[in-house]
Amino acid sequence: MRGKVFWLGALAAVVIAMALGYAGWRLRLSSGETCYACNRLVHSHSKTVALANGRSRLFCCPACALSQREQAGKAINITRLTAFLTGEPLSPDHAYLVEGSDVNTCATKRTMLETDKQHAELQYDRCSPSMLAFARRDEAAQFAREHGGRVASFREIAAGFSQ
Repeated sequence: MRGKVFWLGALAAVVIAMALGYAGWRLRLSSGETCYACNRLVHSHSKTVALANGRSRLFCCPACALSQREQAGKAINITRLTAFLTGEPLSPDHAYLVEGSDVNTCATKRTMLETDKQHAELQYDRCSPSMLAFARRDEAAQFAREHGGRVASFREIAAGFSQ
């Protein structure tokens, strides 16, 4: 009888541990913010907010939001950017972007695997070229000197993005 109680207790402990583990896993999956367009995790220093389909939507980066505008063929109004250096909210009207630097918080790989398991160069990623927002032109210029890319106002890049 004692052995039976031990095994039932051990089984109950395993079931409880599995249930708690599953609950923690589900909580971890649901607590991260994901991009409206590409479902990647949103990094706190590249977060972009835009009105899309009449609703406020969260994007992982300015490039992804502008890609969505181009691909959907519908108006997307970017209402807030995030300053890369500080993580502070930034008005698009007063933001400068570094486009095409060697820093891309969204991209995880530059290659993909073909069906024969050989590496192939990635031809398109909606979050490339990278676009990082800065509050001041001099911050953006310093970043571009260190990491490459071109500096322009957000409005200038947004206007020329789909041309």
